Parts: sequence; structure tokens; C-alpha cells
Amino acid sequence: MLRQIAQFEIGADSEPWARRNDIINRKDIKEESMGSARFVYWQDDDVWLGYLEEYPDYMTQGKSLEELKENLKDIQDDLTSGAIPYVRKVAELEIA
Repeated sequence: MLRQIAQFEIGADSEPWARRNDIINRKDIKEESMGSARFVYWQDDDVWLGYLEEYPDYMTQGKSLEELKENLKDIQDDLTSGAIPYVRKVAELEIA
């Protein structure tokens, strides 16, 4: 499965993510803005698919990697503004 974990600075329609490639790859991407969020992405034919690492239930897509990143920023805004109720997220628990 080709999956890449990336990071972008914080400032969607059909579901073709059923087919994926077979290699795991990690990568960090930075852009200029006010915060950052890690995301997982991959390319399936001519569509880029991905989700925010903290919110794996909310996937989106784009015709290019840049469009995918813009869609992920929109999802981040919706998830953190309270526009979407009952948001499930991933967190880390420190155990002493």
C-alpha cells in the first residue's frame, strides 16, 4: 500500500480509495502558515487521496497533491471549528 505521511502548515467527493499500492513511504512537507498537521496520502491512478493523521475517519481527494492539501486544510478547519459534530480523533497517551 503506497502511503505517505506528510506535514503541512494549516492556514471530496467520491471514494476511489478502495484500491491502493503496496509500499509504505514517509515524507514531511512544509508550507508557510500558522500551524501544522501531519497527513497520510497516496496516489490512485490520477487521483490523490489522503486524511489528517489526527482524524483518520475523514478522507478527501484532489486532482493534484496541492489540491489534496487544500482540501485537507478545509477539513481541518471544519473539524476544529465545531462544524462537524461528534468528531473522533487519534491522540497519544503518555504512560509513566
